[in-house]
Amino acid sequence: MVLLKTPKIPQTCMVDNHVISITNIRNGESICYSLAFIKGHIHTKNQNICHFNENLEGKLVLHHLNPNDSLMSVSDWVILGTEFKCLINLHRGDNDLIFEYCGTKLKWSIRYCPRRTVFRVMPIYIICKGHNGEFQAPNGEENTIQSACRRIAVGCKLIQCLTAEKLDESGFGRKTFQLENDLNTQAAECTVFHSQLPVEQARRLSPEELWEHLGRELMMSPLGNNNRKFVAFLSCTRYIPNGKKPGTYEEILSLMEGHVALGGGGLAIFGTGCLHTWPRCVEEVVPRFLNVTPVDTQCLMDDSCFRGTYGGCFSTTLGSVCHELGHTFDLGHTEGSIMGRGFDNLNLFFTVHTKNDNEKLDKETNKRVSSAASKASAHHATVSFTKVLNVSYRAPSPIRKPINKFNRTPDSPKRKLSFTDLSIRSSQESIASDTVDESQTISELSEDLTYWTKSCATILAFHRWFNSEAPQNKSINLTFDNATKTLSSSAGVCVVELRDSSGLVVTTWQPQRCSSFQLPPGSIGRQVTSLVAEDSVGNFVKHTLSA
Repeated sequence: MVLLKTPKIPQTCMVDNHVISITNIRNGESICYSLAFIKGHIHTKNQNICHFNENLEGKLVLHHLNPNDSLMSVSDWVILGTEFKCLINLHRGDNDLIFEYCGTKLKWSIRYCPRRTVFRVMPIYIICKGHNGEFQAPNGEENTIQSACRRIAVGCKLIQCLTAEKLDESGFGRKTFQLENDLNTQAAECTVFHSQLPVEQARRLSPEELWEHLGRELMMSPLGNNNRKFVAFLSCTRYIPNGKKPGTYEEILSLMEGHVALGGGGLAIFGTGCLHTWPRCVEEVVPRFLNVTPVDTQCLMDDSCFRGTYGGCFSTTLGSVCHELGHTFDLGHTEGSIMGRGFDNLNLFFTVHTKNDNEKLDKETNKRVSSAASKASAHHATVSFTKVLNVSYRAPSPIRKPINKFNRTPDSPKRKLSFTDLSIRSSQESIASDTVDESQTISELSEDLTYWTKSCATILAFHRWFNSEAPQNKSINLTFDNATKTLSSSAGVCVVELRDSSGLVVTTWQPQRCSSFQLPPGSIGRQVTSLVAEDSVGNFVKHTLSA
């Protein structure tokens, strides 16, 4: 028997053996946000074999150059199958990029130019009186104020980027909100706010009370402005284990102090029980999503949609921030999408994965999180906040429990908060679920299981916070004639929702900017109690209906 020697595999392929293609962003495209998401594929020409790596499971090298062709950064990104996904921090103006794999290079350019607008979102880290500002974290994990601000800044940029990409997938282009630092380069990417609320009192307050107290304090501070929304994180959140492993999300919440996840009006506010799982820089984003370190519930909060990993906690809590921030942009609840319980899968958007690599839940876990009891307890309160002192609310504490992310069903009827609202652009938040057909259609188009419904995407696309500043034309109004059930706007009606008494959407329309839109006969059934509509310049109507 003669043994043949295996030939030595060359370290690189033939010149130009590969083709690198970018699939989501055009060469020379201009975007209004600083963290660019780039995805694409690498193929071999004429079905040649890549001798360097036959499965193309390697690394793509991304070179970032300034306008003077000086190298600013070099980063590596995983290729799985043929797919790659990259994140890159852009500087203002033109950014030259070189993608390199196995001897093949592709030059690309992206321009970062923020929109002209006064509307912005300010990331805030709130430190209550008497607290040192250090968030809860496992031993060895940096938990300083500076570390918190870095994590929050990266997280907010990820949400800004995700929002743009998902609106683009919906056909509206890369529209998104502007962060404070986009419009004011002298501003911190995350601002530290020292509250006068004593830490002991903060830990005793309900989520609604925290939202109300800290929202009022922010709006009465020098930061308060009706053109500014806040996405805030509370430093003093604390998980206090009782020696027993919690079996339900309710049990986890019962062990929390200073935990909150509420959004509406001008404020979305969150606890920091899982902030230690968030990345401190862009280079850490993918490793943090892929971190399968088990959460030790004897020490730390597990908010991972029952995945039980640090990566699961990062994905779910980042998605929760995206969801709550959506409420501040006048979105209600929907079925399955980001504004439903479809925000747990942000990891799939930012990472490359196989069709079967969705961090699956085992059968027993699936049963537990999709049970009737779980669905019945998946309540969530939405709030409306403006620069007002006389604020009152009526609502039980919200309980948020995950449901099966692979077999989603509508959330149960939601509870609402009732606030006195006296702002210039006031609008009482409602909670809704979009129609099933709408959700399923878009879900089929979104392989990463993360999407806006048509109704949500339309509301955001024409929202004043998502468009360049335009001269105010006070003659343009969106009105509703209750007698004829007709909406009118010279700018064109863009989206209409009918909701029932629990806040769920019964029917939605996108009228293609019609100057008037009459509700079809019979559309106001016995269950319909309210109408929500928006025109093409961002005017809203929210009206109580009677059949």
